[in-house]
Amino acid sequence: MKVIESFLRYTDWLNARFAWFVAFLMCPMIAIMMSEIVMRYFFNRPTIWAHETSQFLYGGYIVLAGAYTLMANGHVNVDIIWGRLSPRKRAILDICTAGFVFLYLGVLFWESLKVTIKAWEIKETTMTHWGPPYYPLRTTVPVACILFILQALAKLIRDIFMAIHGKEVFPIRERIL
Repeated sequence: MKVIESFLRYTDWLNARFAWFVAFLMCPMIAIMMSEIVMRYFFNRPTIWAHETSQFLYGGYIVLAGAYTLMANGHVNVDIIWGRLSPRKRAILDICTAGFVFLYLGVLFWESLKVTIKAWEIKETTMTHWGPPYYPLRTTVPVACILFILQALAKLIRDIFMAIHGKEVFPIRERIL
C-alpha cells in the first residue's frame, strides 16, 4: 500500500512540477509576439523567425501540459452520461475505457519515438526560409507520452480503489493552479 501511495504522490508531484515549468513557456511566446507586433506595425520591419518560434513554444506547451490536465481532471468527458453517474460508477466507466487510453498513448509513444530518433540523427530542420532545428520540438511528444502514461496509470489506480471502496483513497494533493 505504501508503494502505491508513493507512486501516486511522486507521479502527481512530477506532473505538477513539470506543468509549472511548462507554464512559463507562455512568457517568451508572449514576448516574441509582442516584439513582432512592434517590429511589423511600428517599424515596418517584420521578422522571419517570430511566428515559427512562437508556434514551437506553443506546440511544446500544449503537448507537455496534457498529463497535468489529466491530473486536474480537465479533459473533455461526455457529460450527458458521465456527469450523471455517481463517483463509483464514474470510476468503473473510466476503468473500462482505460485500455483505449493506454493503447493510444502506447502507439503514440512508439511512433513518436521513432520519428524523434530519426529527427535527431539527421538534425532535422523546418522547410522554411529561416530553417530552425525541429528535433527539439519533436522530443516533446515522447516525453509528454511518458508523463501522460504515468498520470493515466495513477488515475487508473485511483479509479480501482474508488470502485472497490466507494470513496477517494489517495487524493491528489499536487495542484499548481
